[in-house]
Amino acid sequence: MVAGGGGAAVAAKMGEEKLIIRSEKVRFIDILSLLLLRRRPLTSYHFVDAGDATAADLDGTPGEWFVALTEIVQKVLAAAYYPAKYLGVAVEFLLNFLALNGGLLGIIWNIFRCKLVIPLNREAPNFRSMIAMIDGRTELKPMKKPAAAVTEVDDDDDDDLESGGCSADVPLIRRQYVDGELLISEQYSLSEVTVMAAKIAYENAAYVENVVNNVWKFNFVGFYSCWNKFVGSDTTQAFVMTERAEDAAVVVVAFRGTEPFNMQDWSTDVNLSWLGMGAMGHVHVGFLKALGLQEVDGKDAARAFPKEPPAAAAPAGKYAAYYKLRDVLREQLRRHPNARVVVTGHSLGGALAVAFPALLAFHREADVLARLAAVHTYGQPRVGDATFAGYLSSSTAAAPASVSSVRVVYRYDIVPRVPFDAPPVADYRHGGTCVYYDGWYAGRTLAAGEDAPNKNYFDPKYVVSMYGNAWGDLFKGMFLWAKEGKDYREGAVSIVFRAAGLLFPGLASHSPRDYVNAVRLGRIAPKQA
Repeated sequence: MVAGGGGAAVAAKMGEEKLIIRSEKVRFIDILSLLLLRRRPLTSYHFVDAGDATAADLDGTPGEWFVALTEIVQKVLAAAYYPAKYLGVAVEFLLNFLALNGGLLGIIWNIFRCKLVIPLNREAPNFRSMIAMIDGRTELKPMKKPAAAVTEVDDDDDDDLESGGCSADVPLIRRQYVDGELLISEQYSLSEVTVMAAKIAYENAAYVENVVNNVWKFNFVGFYSCWNKFVGSDTTQAFVMTERAEDAAVVVVAFRGTEPFNMQDWSTDVNLSWLGMGAMGHVHVGFLKALGLQEVDGKDAARAFPKEPPAAAAPAGKYAAYYKLRDVLREQLRRHPNARVVVTGHSLGGALAVAFPALLAFHREADVLARLAAVHTYGQPRVGDATFAGYLSSSTAAAPASVSSVRVVYRYDIVPRVPFDAPPVADYRHGGTCVYYDGWYAGRTLAAGEDAPNKNYFDPKYVVSMYGNAWGDLFKGMFLWAKEGKDYREGAVSIVFRAAGLLFPGLASHSPRDYVNAVRLGRIAPKQA
């Protein structure tokens, strides 16, 4: 991706920029060419669709090794799509069959009693996805030191919010303002609510509604499965809740992330394609498609993602994620005049949680943006270039209170390290404040512009450390409960998933379990002066 620049000439051609790599057209000989013919310009390949401005900027830029590596990964993911899909259905059926019947002995006993439970309905409130099988916790953990019912945010609290709010002493926003200061609640931390919302977003609508209403005692607004016109199916899921039904102080939007057996989700995460979106900079095409992108011609950003959905945006009865969630937010903010908005997600959901408010800014949705309180993501991939990374913060600078923009990264989690940050072809950058956790959930807030170690994942100098972390996480998963209590006891599914990290370091580190543990157990080192 070409970094966004300044000047009238750059502004004039911004909307004409795009780089679309069509992986379905890439052949084996093309991959060899990318590896061996290092001087051939990337834009000369038949599978690359580049705008005129982009082609001029990348004139003579070769297809680097990371492009070839990305396409190899894409081919593997494409080949694994159906096997992984059917394997996922079988594994989740088996795990739910065992769980709902109380294990092998329970199955035998239920057969004898003619009460065998067969989990055929994947939309039932007691059906759990693979994510919930890895971590079945649903209860929110209260703060260790409840705050007063009305507390003004001081400088220290501001630092905690900026660093991720991962200390249990940083509370969830409760009231909007008193004398210009943001009010905070007495029970749950902002990070506790966002990380748990991001985790349960992987479950079906009935499961989410049950947890929100009956376990958390919050108010479930709705679950939305949204249309992607480029895929031709509902690929984007999110839910909305408020902390109470009347006079709520917070409206939470939680996006579903990368599902373990969905190779299409993984393919989206690693894809290098981007689209010029005017003042927004260059944005990952896959994430835009998931939210409701209409065109990829790269000539007119406003037409690519119009302010109002065109008639052909989705078939009858379907809706694109951005437009639907924007309408839901407008309605909830009308109902709750003191409420502010929190957006969250894990993995792919984190990327959508970042792109969503950026699109609100792009469409000048000032009324909604003025109520934005926080964007907290976990294990989030990169979304755009340096221009995009600064776009949201500059667009919300006029808000009555600062927006907490935080992304949490656990160890060598592979997803925050893709798409590659390797300019000029792949100039993807992270934005916001990064809180990085290592070891036994020891955290530190990284300096502005600093990325997590091994930023593109494949740096050979980190190989030993990555495998060491994988072994450390496996042993930690088996014995953490002895130190921290029964809430941290992991089942067989979680331990097996951690063991997969021994073969593919960084995979197990992507589990929402470690992000929940980091929020609950982690301590962030003081900022360096």
